[in-house]
Amino acid sequence: MKNRLKDSGASKGKNPSAKSPRKRSVVERFLYQMVDGTFLEGVITPSNLPFALFVALIIGLYIANTYNSERTVRNTARIEKELKELSSEYITMKSDLMFLSNQSQVAQRVNAIGLYEAETPPHKLFVQSNDSTKSKP
Repeated sequence: MKNRLKDSGASKGKNPSAKSPRKRSVVERFLYQMVDGTFLEGVITPSNLPFALFVALIIGLYIANTYNSERTVRNTARIEKELKELSSEYITMKSDLMFLSNQSQVAQRVNAIGLYEAETPPHKLFVQSNDSTKSKP
């Protein structure tokens, strides 16, 4: 006697010892479709085209905004660096000017052109005014 169930399974090409493929989860199927590219078949239809273009526009604006903010950050860093350099240059020049404005330094520099420091202190000059030249009211 023949076993019909055993023969029917063998006739279909199924091997009872082989594993049946496991069912994929939703995430696995989505990732597989993303890699495969088959997700595009059902997404872009004429009714979804305006929404797809809107999403593409939003993505483009997001990318442009990111580039703009990165450029602003780079410019800010460059300006801060330049400000530090100028600040240190200002402090250096100010200290040099303060040193050159000392009395001893001024005296040395004017000696070169023939001016000398006064050895006697200055005194006040008094001028006598002639009251007769003034008219009285």
